[in-house]
Amino acid sequence: MTWHPLCMMVVMKPITITIPDDLDTEAAAEAKRLGISKSELIRRGLAAVLPDRATEPADDLWRRLAGFAGSELSTEPGDIDRIIYES
Repeated sequence: MTWHPLCMMVVMKPITITIPDDLDTEAAAEAKRLGISKSELIRRGLAAVLPDRATEPADDLWRRLAGFAGSELSTEPGDIDRIIYES
């Protein structure tokens, strides 16, 4: 378990993936350039290709992130940044 920047505990499931060495090297370089971990880079990549699960328009993001929203609002790692910075 890790602590999310918003002081909530987030359970992460460790996984093992197999990728070519050159892809791993490129991923490490991109993660370093962005100032994030390779894990976060991979989470962002998955989030970019998986269907969006949000069902409500993001009308007041701060209020929704503060807990005044339904359970459809995700607080998983990377999702809060995606909601705040890409909306």
